[in-house]
Amino acid sequence: MNWEWKPHGSLSFLELPGWNELGVIAAFTARNGGFSAGPFKSLNLGLHVGDNPELVMANRDLVGRSLGFGLDRMVCCEQVHGREVAVVNRRHAGRGAYSLDDALKGCDAMVTNTSGVFLTAFFADCFPLYFFDPVKRVVALAHSGWKGTALRIAEATLKVMKSEFGCRSKDILVFIGPGIGPECFGINAQRKNQVEGLFTFSDKIIYSYNENRFVWDLELTNRLILKESGIPEENIESCHLCTSCHQDQFFSYRASGGRTGRMAAVLSLLE
Repeated sequence: MNWEWKPHGSLSFLELPGWNELGVIAAFTARNGGFSAGPFKSLNLGLHVGDNPELVMANRDLVGRSLGFGLDRMVCCEQVHGREVAVVNRRHAGRGAYSLDDALKGCDAMVTNTSGVFLTAFFADCFPLYFFDPVKRVVALAHSGWKGTALRIAEATLKVMKSEFGCRSKDILVFIGPGIGPECFGINAQRKNQVEGLFTFSDKIIYSYNENRFVWDLELTNRLILKESGIPEENIESCHLCTSCHQDQFFSYRASGGRTGRMAAVLSLLE
């Protein structure tokens, strides 16, 4: 399940060749190669950040053409930093692709067993969680920022995969994509105390930065949630790329002071 950067025309995507061999496209965009300018330079894919919508749509179209799909097959969720999960099929194709207004409401994860539907979510420090069950032929994509991580969006996604499609933990592969690393995600003592009350393994995910500041390892938190949910350690892979440390490749909400673009995670069963 090793990942690699793969060129597609003028763009490069972080991809999982092993999943591709099993009939799945799993990709994550970089920030370069698009049309946007200023703080959104250049492949901004978020319609909600204040960028010129025409440029965002040109960027989305470029990504779709590079990966081989039309925007009418893209499905996006609203991303409200919650733990709701939507079950997606072909009738949802196009939702959120052209307008934030018709994205799937109130949810941060999507699950499908329908081929040719491209689950898409947008990121700038939050973690994309890619799920694939090669036995049941089911994929899921989750948006896990600190709020979603605290709410265990990974666990919620797995529950829907199991209840709706009969997936088993032992069969599910998970990839944790780029997100903000612990050295760049500082929290105060109040937030530390809140997080410590949520996880039995809090001593592994939070550590002291100085007397009044701490850092929270969101990537490790998601990994441990997945393991608690029964996913074998060998089925979980992370790319360990910090979006804040690599601003030449990625947009980072924290590092930019909140005004920046968004990358996209794309996941689909091939037809």
